Amino acid sequence: MPRGRSLFRLLLLAGASLALTVLLAGNPLAAALGNAAVALRFGLTLLPGREPLIAHYSRFDWAGPPEGGYTWWLTLAWALLLGSFALAHGAAGLAGLEDAPLALAEPVVCALFFCAEHALRNRRFPQLGRATPLRTLRAIGLAHGLVRHAA
Repeated sequence: MPRGRSLFRLLLLAGASLALTVLLAGNPLAAALGNAAVALRFGLTLLPGREPLIAHYSRFDWAGPPEGGYTWWLTLAWALLLGSFALAHGAAGLAGLEDAPLALAEPVVCALFFCAEHALRNRRFPQLGRATPLRTLRAIGLAHGLVRHAA
C-alpha cells in the first residue's frame, strides 16, 4: 500500500483528474479531444508487436500479468469506453447540446468500470491474489515512476 509521498502523489493525480473533469464540463470539444487522446494511448498499444498498456502496467504488479489475452482485451475495453465518451462529447458539441451531464457521468462510469475490472480479475485469476484498485494504482504509479519500490 502506498505511504507518505507515494500516497500523496496518487491523491494529487486523482484530485487533478477530478478538477479537470469539473473544468471540462460544458466544453465538449476539449472533453472529446482529451478522451480521444487517452483512448488512442490505450488503442495504439494494441497494434501488432506492441505490449498492451494494461500488460505493461501489470508487469509492475507483484503478481505479474494475468495469463492469456486478458490484458489485451481489457486494454481494448478501456480504449472503446474512452473512445465512446470522445464520440459522445464530440456529438454533443456539434449538435450544440450541453454536455455537463455527460461530463459528470463519465467519471462515475469509469470508476464503476475500474471496480468491475477488479471483481472480474479476482474471479478469473484467484491465484494472483486479491486485485484492488489501490494495488493497480500502485502498479501504474511504479510504471510511471510516481511510486518507488520498497527498499
